[in-house]
Amino acid sequence: MVEVIRQPAEITKEWLTQALRSTGAIQSSVSQVEPLIIGEGVGLMAQLARLSITYAKPESAPTTMIAKFAATNENKAVAQAMDFYNRETNFYNHIGEECGLRVPASYFGTVDPDTYDFVLLLEDLGEVSPNDQLIGASEAEAYAAIERIAIQHARYWQKVRAPTTAWMYDMMGEAGTTRLQNALYRPSLTPALEKFERFFTPKTRRIAQAVGDRFGEFWGDNVTAQETFVHGDYRQDNMIYSAGSLDAIVMDWQICGVGRSIFDVTYFICQSLQPALRKAIEKPLLQRYVARLKEGGVHTYDFDEGWHDYRVVMLGCLLYPITVCGSLDLSNARGRGLAECMLERNLAAIEELGCEEFI
Repeated sequence: MVEVIRQPAEITKEWLTQALRSTGAIQSSVSQVEPLIIGEGVGLMAQLARLSITYAKPESAPTTMIAKFAATNENKAVAQAMDFYNRETNFYNHIGEECGLRVPASYFGTVDPDTYDFVLLLEDLGEVSPNDQLIGASEAEAYAAIERIAIQHARYWQKVRAPTTAWMYDMMGEAGTTRLQNALYRPSLTPALEKFERFFTPKTRRIAQAVGDRFGEFWGDNVTAQETFVHGDYRQDNMIYSAGSLDAIVMDWQICGVGRSIFDVTYFICQSLQPALRKAIEKPLLQRYVARLKEGGVHTYDFDEGWHDYRVVMLGCLLYPITVCGSLDLSNARGRGLAECMLERNLAAIEELGCEEFI
């Protein structure tokens, strides 16, 4: 069994040889490896390093890879509470190549069940970065993102309860919903209201508190009718665009699992679009989504149902900014900026869509 190391400094040529041989990625050995920390001060839930690798003999495996490790601050406790690292590792080990979206190739992945450290070795996409979520997606990027996620949802629609998918985390069932409410939303709510007070109006403050009391109604209610495999964190910061292409490579599968399909759509729209663009295209985006589901063989979900669910789930989406603002270490400027953006956009959408009627 390959040892689970904790940080980039622990990578040796011997360890990397063992890891890559265990998955058949290489046949010979690693003669040299040089790790370089990347993304320092940006990530909330993981450490990243780029590995420059030399092999003893010619190999088809790449000479650079990205290594992903557990967070080293208090954010790791949140990751463990929601099993983020097993979710992402299982995704790459089981269905990464077939999910319907473009994702990085994976060469090794494992989690230590005792320490909850983890290691993922992923394809190095080069000197690229996601389009900045703070700036927001363009209209063309939004339509492309919604069409892509519809392909994944249609592929797994009502097909996530087979023995082969038993590894999928049930994130919106009754037990998962209760866990999210009690382990994340409720403990995070008061700190979020205090630390980010200026972002709340009296109305949205009351709404946020009501969501904490009735979380299940806005998160997991009616999930079985839309049950599929969801990304769970489908937003602009987790997408890499090649030059001139709208077919993004989708990253960060730490929150993936079984859930209601409309969540990925709602979350992307409220988090990745500037409010003015969201208001202009949210209905056409949802119409496009339903049309693509039908093309994928899903004929049991129409626009009217989708629009109702979109407005309800907009309240459930508060789980993310409330947790980020109230529980995570936001000591770097980008992390705090993202938290403010997430909260402000979600609250604006709730007010403009009249979601208070469901409270």
